[in-house]
Amino acid sequence: RIPAVIAVPGMDNFKEMQVAMYGDRFLSRGIAVLAIDGPGQYESAVLDVHVSMEAWMATGKACYEWLAKRREVDAGKVGMSCASFGTFFGVIAAAYEPRLKAVALDKVCHEPGFHAIFEEASPTFKMRFMYMSNITDEAKFDAMRRGMTWVGHAERIRAPYLCVAGEADELSPLEHTERLMKVLGGPKRLVVYQDSRHSVGGVPSANLGPAAPALVADWMLATLQGKPFTSDRWFVQASGQVAKS
Repeated sequence: RIPAVIAVPGMDNFKEMQVAMYGDRFLSRGIAVLAIDGPGQYESAVLDVHVSMEAWMATGKACYEWLAKRREVDAGKVGMSCASFGTFFGVIAAAYEPRLKAVALDKVCHEPGFHAIFEEASPTFKMRFMYMSNITDEAKFDAMRRGMTWVGHAERIRAPYLCVAGEADELSPLEHTERLMKVLGGPKRLVVYQDSRHSVGGVPSANLGPAAPALVADWMLATLQGKPFTSDRWFVQASGQVAKS
């Protein structure tokens, strides 16, 4: 039996972007991938399964139990990998599925209430998320999104945890991710790329330092195999060197 990862896409991505038929970072390492459109995402929204905290609280359990029934999957080695707004969805999903053995996030969205992404960034983000939530009234949507937070949920997570973020993330200020990391109950590693914006790329630290996709995949494999690691913070400098603390 082989390990598996639940792959959660970002807000404006779709499940097919989370796995490739050739050269996939997880498949090439012997990890099966369950790529999903979670509540509100692409096919789910079309099928009237919309974004809500309650729906995402149920997602981790549903995905884990589907994988556990697969004969080729080792149910004791299941992790979750999330990108962009999926890093918020994934926190909520993982908080209510304690059987996950690893959680890896990159390109973070962790600001409670999501003011930056919905009020300061491109208006299309808000328009898409209103569709995903099935809310057409902006005032009602604003009331809903202000209540979206990891506070009170992330504290439940005990699984090993990796988070990859840009120092200058314009959609979710880094301070919110650093707050989240402090409340996690298991071993954890925060990797911050100097000067990088949300996408974790296009700057010297991302070009010269560890390649973020491979870093996530290598960590996931090692962690699902039971290899321990020290809780720490990595700062990937513009030179590509990694300062650990």
